[in-house]
Formats: sequence, structure tokens, C-alpha cells
Amino acid sequence: MKTIIKYLALGLIIFTLAACQLVSPDNIDPGQRSKFEDILAHLEENHYKQLDQDALWDGAIQGMFDALEDPYSRYFSYEEYEQYQSSLGESFVGVGVTVENVDNQLVIIRVWPDSPAERGGLLPGDIVTHVDGEDFRDKSYLATIAAVTGEEGSDVELGIQRSGVSKTLFITMTREEIPNPTVEYSVLDIDNKPIGFIQVNTFGTETYQLFEDAINDLENTHNIEGLIIDLRNNSGGRLNTVLQMMDIFLPEGDKPMLATESYRQGSLQRDEYDASGTEIKTYEILTIINEHSASAAEVFAIAMMQKGGYDVLGMPSFGKGTMQTPHSPRSIGDDELHVSTGIWLSPNNDWINKDGGDYEGVIPTIEVPQNPYFQTRNIFLSDDDALAFDQVDSQIGQAQKILNALGYGEIREDTYFDEATKAALKSFQSEEGLEPTGIIDATTARALSQRLIEYRTSAENDHQYKAAKAYFND
Repeated sequence: MKTIIKYLALGLIIFTLAACQLVSPDNIDPGQRSKFEDILAHLEENHYKQLDQDALWDGAIQGMFDALEDPYSRYFSYEEYEQYQSSLGESFVGVGVTVENVDNQLVIIRVWPDSPAERGGLLPGDIVTHVDGEDFRDKSYLATIAAVTGEEGSDVELGIQRSGVSKTLFITMTREEIPNPTVEYSVLDIDNKPIGFIQVNTFGTETYQLFEDAINDLENTHNIEGLIIDLRNNSGGRLNTVLQMMDIFLPEGDKPMLATESYRQGSLQRDEYDASGTEIKTYEILTIINEHSASAAEVFAIAMMQKGGYDVLGMPSFGKGTMQTPHSPRSIGDDELHVSTGIWLSPNNDWINKDGGDYEGVIPTIEVPQNPYFQTRNIFLSDDDALAFDQVDSQIGQAQKILNALGYGEIREDTYFDEATKAALKSFQSEEGLEPTGIIDATTARALSQRLIEYRTSAENDHQYKAAKAYFND
């Protein structure tokens, strides 16, 4: 299952509710207890790996979570929980990548500018397989994250699996503090009207205050006549934060901003969260979402739509309608449990969840697909590899897409290296100051990848951003 991870955050909504009641040892069936103790003793005394009891207990605990078949209920070690907490702040210590969990693998989806990762040559699409010489392919995703992060100024060596490269690449980087702004804003001039633009990257510990400050500045200093709130690729965060932010815009009324149904102390209980405001903003507000907007981002978008009557633009969201409650029983020390104890419901009482929900995601009122070339992957070749005419390779297809995106003709994209591809490539090489060989070598591959990064970060190529601006055109 693919779980989007934004800035190493885990995309959970943390609800400050009473912790769920755990099973008392007195309630365990005696036969099951006896069976478990017999198996534990036999493995400890007879298995050739000679595992100690702590390792077997840890495995048993993980087995309980695996049996839930719930990717959002987790047992965090102290180190993992510390990393999770730091990811909700305005900076974190790491190498500077945005990652996602694909089949329990750490896959890089973005390399931050001027970061250790960029300087080390990491690329989107790389898979982390080793950390400091240790093979992590059989370890959990969270364990890999915990190993990659560490103290500022310390070194970490990552082993990387890269598409088209048969050997594992080993790259050493020095960890440093990476800025992680949860709120960024600006003023757009659209048809001579000041329109505010706020990008919310996650709902963290400082996000509400930064968001409120942005709103005050946009309203009082710039006298905005409209507002765009960009929640794309926002994987969630704290419930209290999103409730405070919604309360800025949503008035009191018959509908709550949010309702929850949670299983607490053996029974299902419903809670509703009402707005407190009485005034409605005088300007139009548009929210942007995409398929990676999840959890708290979906709470915000659907509330703005169903309670506020505002438009939402983009593509259907991720669909995470469950909520997690933190719990720290004394027996686990500084570790932390995050257990799915219930679901959240929209103002219209809809459950937004990809598995069994009333809707699989938040459906925008204005559906706008993103530029398809934003899905194109960077390419990489080692110094002794090359791709040339009459070859077939997946990386040729990526190169063809990059050349088309950059405007070097309308060539095929089916991975076959034909004459038209060769001609487009030679034009690209000439403009980049490279020898126009018509062959993709390591240098040309790096140049193509760099131009693709620039293409994807240009607002002019962002179809959803452009559509949002057009929304405010007269």
C-alpha cells in the first residue's frame, strides 16, 4: 500500500482524545496464553539464530499491528516518535529529501535545493537500500527513516537503488538542519486585483499561528480581493491546528466543521466540532487539492466546500478518513502507540475514505488534472553506460518525455530510440553546450534531469496553479 509521506511526516491526524482501553492480562484466554508462552520458550531455546526474548517480544508486538491490516496504526520506538514530532515543526535535521512509502520501501520523490542530498547527487525515484553499510531492504520503512536521520553535523552513507543502474550506489552526506516551512504565502496580481496565495505543506505545531499571521498581513496590508489555499501534497498533521484554521473562515450554523466517531473504553462515541465565528469573509476563497492531499488536508477542503460553500479545485484527494490516538502505557517507556480508534466525518456526515467510505476522496467542484509531464522521472546513467539509436529502454522513454516537455518536437515516448529522438536530443545537447552526439551518456542524462527539475518547479507549467489563477479572472 502506498502511503504518502510529506517532509518525513506520517500524515496522521492526532486527536487529543482519551486513550483506548487495552486488553487486561486477566481477559486473555488461558489456552491462548499457554500456547503463546510455549511457543516463546521453544523459539528462545531452540532456534539457531539464538534470538533473545526482547527480540521475540518485539516481533510479537509487531505481529499484533500487522494483524490489524491498518497502515495507520503503528508502534513507534522513541527514536521514530522523535522523528515524527520533529517533522511537524518548521525545520528538521536530515539530508533534504521528501520521501514516500511504496511497499515498505523508502522512495525519494523530491530532492531539496541546496541540500546534502542534492550535493550528493540523489535523485527522485531513488530507493534507499542501505544505511551506513547495513542492508535495510528487509527492515521496516520507519526503521529506515530513523536510521537515515540523526544529529546535525554527523555523516550518513546511503546505499541507493536507481532505475537503469545495476549496482548499488553508495553516497556519503553530512546531516544538516533543513528548513521545513509549513506555511508560505505571497500576493498575486490577477487582472489588477490582489489575490492572496497561501501554501500549507503540513498541519504542524506552529502552522496555525503562521497561517493566521499570513491572513492578517494579506488582509490588512495588501487588501486582498480573493484567496487561494494550496493543500496539494499535504499529507495531514494535527487536528487542533486544522480546526483553528477552519474557524477563521467558517461561521456558526447547523452543520459542524467536523464530526468524529471514535471507539473509546469499549463503546462508540460521537463528537462534533462547531465553528465559533459569526462573520463571513468578503472575498472568494479557493482551495486546491490533489491525489496526495490526505487526512487533515481533506478535513479542511471538505469543510470549506460543504459548510463554507467555497469551491475546491484539482483532483480527488487521497482518502484517509481514519483517526489515530496516541497512547503511552508505562510498560513501553518512551515508545508510543498510535492506534486507529475511529473515523472523521464531513459537515454533511460523509465518510471520506478510500476503503469503504461514502466517497473514496474529496471530489473537487472544479476538476483540473495536473500537467502529465510532472509525473516524468529523472534519468541516471553511470559513466560507462549510454543509450543510443535503435535501442529500447525505459530510460529512453523518460528522456523522450523530457524532450517533449521542453519543446524539442513531438517525438514518440514508447522507449524506442528512433531518428526523431536522436534529432531532438542533438538539439538539446547543442543548446546545453554539450557535444551533439545524439547519444544519451551520463552527462546528457544529468542535464536532462536538471532541466526536468526546473520544468516541474516553474509555475508556468503547473496546470492546476494556472487554473486557480484563472478562477479569479473577470
